[in-house]
Amino acid sequence: MNKNESLILSRRAFCVGCVAGALGVGSLGVGSWNVGASAFAGEGSAGTGANARPLKSAAELVDVLRAKFGKPFEIPARTGLDVLGAEQKKPRAVIFKADSDWNDPASIRWYWSAAEAPEVAPEHRGWFNNVSECKPAYGDRCVLIAASGGGVALVRVADKATLFYGLIGGNPHSAAVLPDGNVVAISSTGARIKLFALPEAASGPNAPSATGPTPVAAEYELKGGHGLVWDAKRRVLWALGSAEIVEFEYVGTKEKPELKEIWRAKLPGLARGGHDLYAAPGFDALVSTGAGVAVFDPVKREFFDVYERVAPNRHGVKSVSLTPNGSLPMILLPVEEWWTPSPTWGSDAEPPVGTLDGARFYKARWFVADEFSEIGDGKDWRK
Repeated sequence: MNKNESLILSRRAFCVGCVAGALGVGSLGVGSWNVGASAFAGEGSAGTGANARPLKSAAELVDVLRAKFGKPFEIPARTGLDVLGAEQKKPRAVIFKADSDWNDPASIRWYWSAAEAPEVAPEHRGWFNNVSECKPAYGDRCVLIAASGGGVALVRVADKATLFYGLIGGNPHSAAVLPDGNVVAISSTGARIKLFALPEAASGPNAPSATGPTPVAAEYELKGGHGLVWDAKRRVLWALGSAEIVEFEYVGTKEKPELKEIWRAKLPGLARGGHDLYAAPGFDALVSTGAGVAVFDPVKREFFDVYERVAPNRHGVKSVSLTPNGSLPMILLPVEEWWTPSPTWGSDAEPPVGTLDGARFYKARWFVADEFSEIGDGKDWRK
């Protein structure tokens, strides 16, 4: 038993049967690791998984999270879910084994560092200093990475091949893969959203390794840009700024992609100061952070406050991630400047999900395939 498990087990009793049901064991492959094998393997068209199992409403997610964030709740001794972290000290994107001692080198299932990526030219590796975002893409077959050094990259898990990389500049905080395989990224500095058009032969999870950076195809403005999520059900892109949320339609062609703004609104309540925007597994909803934690309903285009964090010695909420069915929230609360060695369960008072001594995690995600944003095989769906 490692020290994290010991801390959790000593804190409160836990009903294994209850968590197995809450996590949906069996429905998304929870408790197993199959490198490069997507939870949606075999599906060849965008939105298939989202249509196969209806997503629950944002209102249901609000009820679930209000009962958990900032309040004591049952924490499992074992989740069976691996954790993907944006670690800035190395810098790298790293996946830790479920329920392991992160200080044990054997706990690292996978990592990617530009310094070790043969596809990234030596003069471009500085683009990936201070990794600020990493999230699953194409099910769990790839990881999408953004870094404050200015770079964005798409990496295949199975062989660590860098399939795409480019320079957005400024201070990138998020990115998304679009249903035709193109990539969009957002930067807080410079207030820019930039589109990268990948050749069809270089698109998708089975693409060959990149041979150099992809140039920017189009760009747009959003002050304090921090979050991007593709919405497969409505076929729109949600973009989060420091004071606004914007809804874009994705138009144009694969070779000449464009974003068409169709709605914009100021951030209310705990969404103000928008920082993170992330899909909630199993729900037709997004979770955001700003002054606290909020839920965004893309149907009603409304935010609902969930958790206000009052902690004068810390610096906001950098990321939020949920297990399937929203059952277990993981948030990253900085303890020094903008980082922490330990993402935690739902509040400052809870024990850590894991700790890597001396690490500087900026964001942490459960490594769970994203039904909300599910994309196809990287081919242009408009043809």
